Amino acid sequence: LSEYLQLSLEEQEPLSIVQLWRTFRSLRPDFVSSYAVYHHFRSKGWVPKGGGGAKYGVDLLYRKGPPFYHAYSVVIERADDAFRASPLRPFSWRSLAALSRITANVSKLMLCYIIYPADLSEAELDSPVCLRRLKVQQEVIVSRWVSSRERAEQDDI
Repeated sequence: LSEYLQLSLEEQEPLSIVQLWRTFRSLRPDFVSSYAVYHHFRSKGWVPKGGGGAKYGVDLLYRKGPPFYHAYSVVIERADDAFRASPLRPFSWRSLAALSRITANVSKLMLCYIIYPADLSEAELDSPVCLRRLKVQQEVIVSRWVSSRERAEQDDI
């Protein structure tokens, strides 16, 4: 049985913001997009919960927090400044309907696009300063149509 040395947090060398940013990028290829969305919604007072919808493959977003409102399922997509997406997962109507169906216990499904300028270099992405050049496209909200609910609303008219 071989052992290895593992330092506790108090024993490790402090990292600068840029070193932390690079570490996070190396651990998660979509970190920059994910953080841009997190920062965007936190600045508006929303409560993002990354990984909360892991079983659905989405992030969760709350208006004021989990106890107060239903969650939105958030799918983050990267696009260039001509709004050509380079989707992490290509959507068809069928896959979008399936995602909407399995996330039915949340309020709505939100597609959120991060716009990367065409001239943004890989080196620029190595620093949080790159966030100044990214744009979060206002979200596209998709609601699931439930025929029985639609019929009930029509009967009330």
